[in-house]
Amino acid sequence: MQKNFILRRILFLLLLAIVLWSILTSIVYLRIARPIFRNLKSEDLYGQARIISYVASEGDEIVTDAIIQLLTLSIRFYESGVFISDETGMPLISNYPQDIPDYFLDGINHEFHNFVNNILSLQSRQSMIIFSEKLNQDLIFVGVPIIKTVENKSYLMGSVVIVQTVDELQASYSSLNSALLISTIIVGLLVAIPIVFFASKVVQPLTKMREAASAMVKGDFSQRLEPMGEDNEISYLINAFNHLASELDSNISKLTNERNQLQHIIDGIAEGIIAVNSDGEVTQNNDMVWHLFHQNTRLYTSNELLKITGLNELFEICLSEQRIVVEIKESGNDLINCLISPLLDQENVLYGAVGLFRDVTESEKLEETRREYVANVSHELRTPITAMRGLLEPLNDGLVKNEENRQKYYAVLLRETKRLSDLINDMLELSRIQTSEKIINLEPVYLKNDLLDLAVRFEVLADQKQIAFEIQGSEKQWSTVWGKADRIIQILSTIMENAVKFTPEGGKIVMSIAEDEAGLTVSISDNGPGISLEDLPHVFERFYKADKAHNERGTGLGLSIAAELAEQMGHTLEVTSAEGEGSTFSLTMPFARDVMKSEPHLKDVYESDFDHEG
Repeated sequence: MQKNFILRRILFLLLLAIVLWSILTSIVYLRIARPIFRNLKSEDLYGQARIISYVASEGDEIVTDAIIQLLTLSIRFYESGVFISDETGMPLISNYPQDIPDYFLDGINHEFHNFVNNILSLQSRQSMIIFSEKLNQDLIFVGVPIIKTVENKSYLMGSVVIVQTVDELQASYSSLNSALLISTIIVGLLVAIPIVFFASKVVQPLTKMREAASAMVKGDFSQRLEPMGEDNEISYLINAFNHLASELDSNISKLTNERNQLQHIIDGIAEGIIAVNSDGEVTQNNDMVWHLFHQNTRLYTSNELLKITGLNELFEICLSEQRIVVEIKESGNDLINCLISPLLDQENVLYGAVGLFRDVTESEKLEETRREYVANVSHELRTPITAMRGLLEPLNDGLVKNEENRQKYYAVLLRETKRLSDLINDMLELSRIQTSEKIINLEPVYLKNDLLDLAVRFEVLADQKQIAFEIQGSEKQWSTVWGKADRIIQILSTIMENAVKFTPEGGKIVMSIAEDEAGLTVSISDNGPGISLEDLPHVFERFYKADKAHNERGTGLGLSIAAELAEQMGHTLEVTSAEGEGSTFSLTMPFARDVMKSEPHLKDVYESDFDHEG
């Protein structure tokens, strides 16, 4: 009842109607009842006056004993005063009750005499109501003429006037008015009961509709109203509500699915996304943006994330100036590319902005590597080309006359040409390795013969430079490793060449071969100048040379190629060194039996090991 506005309004209107009806009925009743009661009272008094007039006209004189008795009865039973006059209006007799004293005519004599004269002159009954200031109340006067009929002839003998106060009349219609008002209220209350009952029946569908609408506001779109059998406005409204609820439920479901799908798409994007409204408040974001800026979603809200990372300033610029904002921000050691674009509707009115955030750390590093690569290649190519040009120009101009000098020039040109050719070959080799897929045709490899051949070859080179060469562990039988023989020998050849090149005369190079749980390890140690701690992490980088002026011979790509080959075969290439104490390069290769455990030709691996051991 408290929540049912329509029922309360109906009851209020009903109560108001009852009250207004009662008041208006009372007012109208007072307007109509007063003259009606006066007419009824006048008719009653006319009856009394006619009786007295009839009795007075029967005798030769008006005032008789019978008239006196009638006057007494009139006072006793009707509390009415009687005034009788002759045909000239002169009073003959009068008698009044206690509530109408003799002096009541004082102040109204003029009206009273005119009233009597009208009765006599018109010879018809008359009535009037006069307010008496002496009595302070209204008095009703009713008069009839006294006419005597003799032999069908009428003679005016006088008049009879009856006077009575209106207190009785007033009391009569006042009591009736009260009774009418009480009856109206009682009847109104009795009528209100069925009206309330039927009004609640009428309002009940609207109440259910309100409850269903409230449930829909809270997200329950399964609400439906029971259709009515009747064909009326409420049934139309219920049908329309059910249709609207069905359409709304369908549309909300579609929007929810689209929103979830959009959220899944946004969450699946590798870039971070933040969307804001025109006030700069976040309306949409994905989890990636928190990961990019290394923030915890449980500690901060999306709006707080903007302030912490400083992105709110970029969004403010985008919203205020309505332009695309591009900036790279640092997030720890990462670089985040921020692209924020304004969102405009069909009327070109700004309603928000969306930001796309991408981790460009690797791309920036690759770009830096590319720039360094181009610079190093340019430097390495420029050195032999510059030297060759410096020698070719004097030869071309005929400035070198001496044949011995000319041969020296040719020797230098040949050396620089080879150097340039080696550089180009190494660059092509490294590029081919890096751009191709994993090295194909990896297989079990027994390296003993290959390693012994490598040792013999570099022992000759070491002897030429007066460097002692020693191989350790060659007397043992080694297990088969997983890889490719020619690539493994290529890696070890590069390491051995560097060892021979950087070991001074009288130095020593040791090639040791050992097995452990990790696999077969081939280590090449020298007692050359070693590598400083500053240069050690960069040994396997392209074009890196400890000689910053790049005056040393070599392309600076050998170890890069070796490291790339080792990585693609699943081998481990490491270096340990101390400046002034030499260097040790170690290549660890996994055993074939460990790699091939799930392979169908595992038996062949063990047979190969057994054959070699036998």
